Amino acid sequence: MSTSLSTEQIDHYREQGYVVVPQALGPDEIKRYLSRATAIAHGDYPPEARRRLVKDIRFAKGDLPMPADPEHALWKMLNPDRFDPVMAECLHLPRVLDAVSCLIGEDLLAFLLMFIYKPPGVEDAYHPFHQDGAYFPFEPLDQVAGVWIPLDPADADNGSLCVVPGSHRDAIQGHRAIQGVNAGAFAAPAEDDAEAHEKSVTFDLDPGDCVIFHSKLLHRTGGNTTQRHRRVITLHLASARCTPKSGGMSEFGFNLVRGRTYEGCLQPAEHLSVPLGGQNR
Repeated sequence: MSTSLSTEQIDHYREQGYVVVPQALGPDEIKRYLSRATAIAHGDYPPEARRRLVKDIRFAKGDLPMPADPEHALWKMLNPDRFDPVMAECLHLPRVLDAVSCLIGEDLLAFLLMFIYKPPGVEDAYHPFHQDGAYFPFEPLDQVAGVWIPLDPADADNGSLCVVPGSHRDAIQGHRAIQGVNAGAFAAPAEDDAEAHEKSVTFDLDPGDCVIFHSKLLHRTGGNTTQRHRRVITLHLASARCTPKSGGMSEFGFNLVRGRTYEGCLQPAEHLSVPLGGQNR
């Protein structure tokens, strides 16, 4: 069954900067991607993909002892579609593409896939308020959307997604590094703004629910105060009508996942090597 957003859902996205699509993934899909992620975490990947598995900074620096289960030490798998065919399926999830196409058009490029963790019991493994558009060297950002799909129940206790409704109307803010936060997880000034925290909304989501959000929307995630997993598929998509505005595109590796491309606009990458690029987001 495909997902076409209602007029109310589209209006909500335009006004608030996000929309929730319940059950964008079914139980079999959830089981498939969880199983594959666990296998990868336990070493089932090609040697050249080793740097694509990024430990949380606390384990990487030895501040915390490595857990018996290596999956409990991970922060993310970066672009796992480049080395694993099962993970590559996540670029083409039909119900997700149906919903996103209602918001930014039928011609879609997928350009950044991550499988993101919150280590159980690591309360300070937070990702500060930020805007994804700060990382993207193409425009217009109104035609770029992020997708956040938990594969475990997600809530405030284990680090669910938190957004500031309506903040997508603001310009991209200056972002800065914060000591003790994973490298590349930069913070917008809103992280120190009490009003932004007061206005924010934290989602309670079931496995397979999908949040689609604007690339300028302020969002963050907290640490995991529980012993539960919090594993999430994140995918970023751009309209094929977007145009590049600078260099630094190598990490994004555009894939045409729906529709067509346009001359002078973003184009699919001809070859995607596993160690491509150096950005650690």
